[in-house]
Amino acid sequence: MKKLSAMMPTILIAASILATGCGESDCPLTTNSFARFDFLDEQTHHTVKFNQGFNVTGFITTDVTLRDTLEDGTIKETLVKDSLINDTIFNKAESSMSLPLSYTSKTTYVLHYTERMRDTIVITHQNIPYLQNIECGTMMFHHVEDVQYTTWNLRSIEIVNPDIDNEEKRNFNIYYIADITE
Repeated sequence: MKKLSAMMPTILIAASILATGCGESDCPLTTNSFARFDFLDEQTHHTVKFNQGFNVTGFITTDVTLRDTLEDGTIKETLVKDSLINDTIFNKAESSMSLPLSYTSKTTYVLHYTERMRDTIVITHQNIPYLQNIECGTMMFHHVEDVQYTTWNLRSIEIVNPDIDNEEKRNFNIYYIADITE
C-alpha cells in the first residue's frame, strides 16, 4: 500500500504530461475541396433523379510541344493541346454529385448518359492555396470564373456559389428536362 501511495504522484504527473501532449487539433475533418452539382428540372426547379444514373470521367488538358524535322534539317516546334483521360471519378450519378477540381486552371468533366449520349462541362477556376496552420497542411480552394458546357442532354448550368472549399455546399445547378430522366 505504501508503494502505491508513493507511486501515485509519479503516475499523476505522467498522466498529465500525456494528456497535455494529446490535445485536440484545430484541423478540419475534411481537407478536400469538391464542387457539388445538383440536378434540377428546368421548369419546376425540383430535384431530378436519373433512374439509371450515369458515370462521370475527368480530363486533364496539357500543352505538348511537337518537334518536326523539315527537309532542310531544321526543327519546327508546334505547341498543341493534348488530353489525358482520367479514370471514372463518379459512378452512377442520380440526383447530385460532388467532384474534385484540377490544380490547373481548367477542369473538364464528361457526363456519360449512354454509350453515345454525352455532355461535357469545362470549368475555368482560380486555385487558392490555403494554410490554416502547419499541423493541418495545405488545402486547395477554388474560385469559379466561368463554366461552359454542351447541351446534348442537359439544358443549362447555373453557378450558385463560385467559392469551392472544404465545406459541403451546392456550387452548381444543372438543369434538365424532366422527361428525359425517366
